[in-house]
Amino acid sequence: MKPIIGLTSSFNWDDKQYALPDSYVQAIEKNGGTPIILPQTMEIDTVKLLELVDGIILTGGVDIDPYVYGEPPIPQQGRIDPVRDHFEISIAKQAISMNKPTLAICRGCQILNVAAGGSLYQDINTQIKGSLKHSGQAPTYYPTHPVKLAEKSKLAEVYGSKTTKVNSFHHQGVKALGKELEATAWADDNTIEGIEHKKADYIIGVQWHPERMLDSDQNKIFKHFIDKIKALKS
Repeated sequence: MKPIIGLTSSFNWDDKQYALPDSYVQAIEKNGGTPIILPQTMEIDTVKLLELVDGIILTGGVDIDPYVYGEPPIPQQGRIDPVRDHFEISIAKQAISMNKPTLAICRGCQILNVAAGGSLYQDINTQIKGSLKHSGQAPTYYPTHPVKLAEKSKLAEVYGSKTTKVNSFHHQGVKALGKELEATAWADDNTIEGIEHKKADYIIGVQWHPERMLDSDQNKIFKHFIDKIKALKS
């Protein structure tokens, strides 16, 4: 039976619709999983929800409210979604508690860090001196900079290399690491691009968007994620 993968979604407050780019669904189906989309809500039984799925993908989206990690907003803060923050932080905390396989992408990587007690740079360009351009203006499938991968990390295992080239569409990033998380990928300006939970079987966050690069080596992370879930279930 194919693993069931829960995908978090965004909510458009203007037209009252849930949304998720189809590239996430394609990534799961291409690599042998069954995707289901999870609508955000303030009322959630996280244990029951996570019992229904074999793995979770925390997807990309808008900024996280900095008050969640104890900071006031700076002028560069973008749009936020308090309901989504509550929903995804609850899911991430429960996933850690239940050792549920989790792949956290872009905003999802930031959510994972905040859920574990970490903090964020609200705007890399103004808060990190000498930073690279992380908010790319190239086609979404195009790699704009390399990242270095820590030896013996899960990400190094995924890509079979010490580096990988990634796209980049974010202006926030991991600052102080959350409890039991470690940085395992970095851009050339030392911005954290990947994190992993030290004790979990498979809880990984990446700051790039591999689902937009499925015709490249970036498909490897989805195959690795779903293959790992299959192995854990067997």
